[in-house]
This record gives sequence, C-alpha cells and structure tokens, in this order.
Amino acid sequence: MPNVAEAVPNVTMSINRHVSEKKMSADTLLPLDAEEAVLAEQEEQLPKVLELRNSDAWHEVVAYGHLNDSARSHSLTATTLRGPGMIHRRPLKFFNEDKTECIMIAHLGTNLCGHDGIIHGGLLATLLDEHLAYVSLPNLPNFTGFTANLNLDYRRPVKSDQWVLIRGKLDRVEGRKAFAYAAIEHIDDGTVFTEAKSLYISPRMDAPKAAA
Repeated sequence: MPNVAEAVPNVTMSINRHVSEKKMSADTLLPLDAEEAVLAEQEEQLPKVLELRNSDAWHEVVAYGHLNDSARSHSLTATTLRGPGMIHRRPLKFFNEDKTECIMIAHLGTNLCGHDGIIHGGLLATLLDEHLAYVSLPNLPNFTGFTANLNLDYRRPVKSDQWVLIRGKLDRVEGRKAFAYAAIEHIDDGTVFTEAKSLYISPRMDAPKAAA
C-alpha cells in the first residue's frame, strides 16, 4: 500500500493549517489509508468547505470530539459505520457562534445502501437525528436531552459514493423542549434530499433534598 503522505502530499500540510487556525487536533483528521487520503484531497477542494473555513460566522470543530472514549467506540456513526465503502472519512463539522446552527459535510460510500446505489433511508434518518441533537442539546437545560419526536420527508433519493451537506437549525426552546429542523442536501446546488423536524426533551431533574 502506498504511503498516505506520498499519495496525497498536500493533505497533512492543509490539515495542519486548519488545525492551527481552528485549534483542532490534527491526529483526528489525518487519513489512515490511501483511499481515505483521496477523499481528504477531494474534501479540501470542495467549494462549500472553502467557503465555511474562510467565514468568520462558522467555527470548525472535530466531529464526535465531544464523546468520551467509551461512547465513541460504541457509537454507530463515529465508529461502527466508519471504514471503506461506508463513512470512510470523518465528517467535517461547523457551528455558528451560539450553536443554534450546524453544518456537516460527509462522504457516503457504496456499502450504505438499501436499493443498490441508493443510500438506505434508515441511515439518512440516523444522520438527521444526530444532527438535530447538535443544535438542540446545547440549548437545553443541563445540555442534555432525548428524541421525543422525529418527522422525516424523503424528497429525493441519495445516490451512494457522493459528498453531502447536512444542515441543522434550532427553531425554538420552550422550557425543557427544543424544536429543530435539519436537511441533507446536495453539496453543490443545495437540492434537498431528505429533511426532518424534531422535538428533543431534556429530562426533569429532581431538586436537591434539603439537609436534615
């Protein structure tokens, strides 16, 4: 197998540049094999990635970086579905300043299908559910909550082996309830493939007992 750095010589340099600017961990973004290195090179040239990285309105963070080691190792999207033909490249993740909006850019491979060549609808629902959490939980009491309702509309099929953009926005918060919207879009023209609305609820926390 060719050396990854030799396969895509600009990847390490480019990643380190963004790490310096965004205070990210370089090790989490370096490709692990030649196939991922090719995706990394594609990623660097995506117009939407360049736009987000050059914008003061968006801040790049490491996808799944908020998870502890145990949670990450048991995560469906962070670990189980990572690999060739699946979500081979760790998605890029961007927040606005107050974490009411989030954008992720991901490559969906050829082994994530329901119908051959078409990404499984259940996977799209999973990606949207997680994305809705990203804009809901930071705005809920105790920064935690659970999906209480998830409504999806499948507008167009998502072909495998393509880059997609996942966009989410908090609608409103009512006490322990957060309402949000998210969509999976074409990376270039913004065509909506699948969209969802959700209700997240933060668990009721018992008041501390008075000292005897």
